[in-house]
Amino acid sequence: MKLDIQAMCKVGMVRDNNEDMISLGGVLLRDDEMAFPVELNETSQFFLLVADGMGGHEFGERASQGLLEYLNDCFKEKVFEEETFEEDLRVRVRQYNDDLNFRASEEGQWAPMGCTLTGVVWANGKAYLINAGDSRTYRFRNGILRQLTTDETERGITGHMYASKALLNCIGGGAEGRLMVEDLTERLRDGDLLLICSDGLTDMVCDAEIEEVLSQTEQPAYDLYKTASQNGGEDNISVIVARMTMA
Repeated sequence: MKLDIQAMCKVGMVRDNNEDMISLGGVLLRDDEMAFPVELNETSQFFLLVADGMGGHEFGERASQGLLEYLNDCFKEKVFEEETFEEDLRVRVRQYNDDLNFRASEEGQWAPMGCTLTGVVWANGKAYLINAGDSRTYRFRNGILRQLTTDETERGITGHMYASKALLNCIGGGAEGRLMVEDLTERLRDGDLLLICSDGLTDMVCDAEIEEVLSQTEQPAYDLYKTASQNGGEDNISVIVARMTMA
């Protein structure tokens, strides 16, 4: 299988620091962009992840970067057993969650640092969807966009995309750090696009607009970022787009 990957992680139009971070198979991206292909086989281990930090300047940046560095190390050290992969991944993320909460308490942070996490992990010949919080992973197929993750939020005004929202789950941030892990293998096909993004995109660009951009462009990550910026760019904007070619 081949993945053609485009990714952008930018500060947006309003904020002066970027609390988001992207991991492209272990390559960390912040305030930058990247495009490259990668070939995967049955024994490959690869991941595309977005973490959106919270807790204010420095704290949010530390949380998102620290989580992705921690996961990179876990995969390098091969700590996940094939038979118990899903539960091992949940346990490791929960351990990092507890560590973040402990450090926040020790430092007396008034808004405990934390981050969301979403993306896809390829391991053991399978594709796994993972999620905690309100960053999103989508599948785009035949012109139709489908959200694969579920937002763990409560909105102040039902159905209003710009309404204030309360985050019900994340990694750190005083939360339990519940990680959803789901086998996605049978739900992916040749030619599918995966879109992995922070809410800096989806709070500015509705699903219908995302569908339109993905249907018309050869530079989807850049054009989605551009659209979010033109619509206000009120938060950091992280976008990964990966086209899948099965071979």
